[in-house]
Amino acid sequence: MSEYLAFVKKEFTENMKNYRFLILFAIFLVFGIMSAFLAKFTPEILSALAADMEMTSEPVPLDAWKQFYKNISGVGFSAFIILFGNCLSSEYSKGTLVLMVTKGLSRRAVILAKYTVAATLMTVSYWIAYAAAYGYTALLWKDIGLSNVTFAAFLLWIIGFLYLSILMIGCVIFKQMFTSILFTGGIVALISLFGMIEPIAKFNPFMLTSKNVDLISGKIIPAEFIMPAFISIILSIFGLLIAVRLFNKRQL
Repeated sequence: MSEYLAFVKKEFTENMKNYRFLILFAIFLVFGIMSAFLAKFTPEILSALAADMEMTSEPVPLDAWKQFYKNISGVGFSAFIILFGNCLSSEYSKGTLVLMVTKGLSRRAVILAKYTVAATLMTVSYWIAYAAAYGYTALLWKDIGLSNVTFAAFLLWIIGFLYLSILMIGCVIFKQMFTSILFTGGIVALISLFGMIEPIAKFNPFMLTSKNVDLISGKIIPAEFIMPAFISIILSIFGLLIAVRLFNKRQL
């Protein structure tokens, strides 16, 4: 346990020094703040730029959350994967893992510590971005009039752990950052394709990223997300265990 905590401290320090956390935090926060502003003022800006263009409808709070979920699930989590795509490749290239393992550091502690730090930094960035989005949406629209907003955000947050578990497997298998990221994208695409098959579509974990707006607008009830969320959590845990097992057998 002590070696795990020591490695967690090392990872936190490195992620602060190389600005990885600062970059991730800034990206998420910008989307959290800008989602409401873009939804509220983009139609007015477009109308001002094009005098003959008329606004078909007034912006509503739902538009702000559409922006938030689209930006976070797309660009936000993509940035997260890219930023942490070299979490092991740099250790491989420098040869630091060989030195630490030969001195008695558990291989399991390496993977668990890296996962813990990445998950923690993602969580902090995500929920502060959500708080910013919620605050500015409430500021620009006095009556939000939506339900299950926090629950929908919770569901999207769960997917971040699944992305990270898949990425950790890729980082263990491949020494190059680009290959690890490509592997992650391929597995995500494969799961999404399987999720398009009608009998199992309702169990697809990535329903948590595509149906958020339907949830908060009342088109889908929360109960329909329970099974996809459960499967996402199980796959995240299973993926982390696979990463640990593969790393235990890997030649450094």
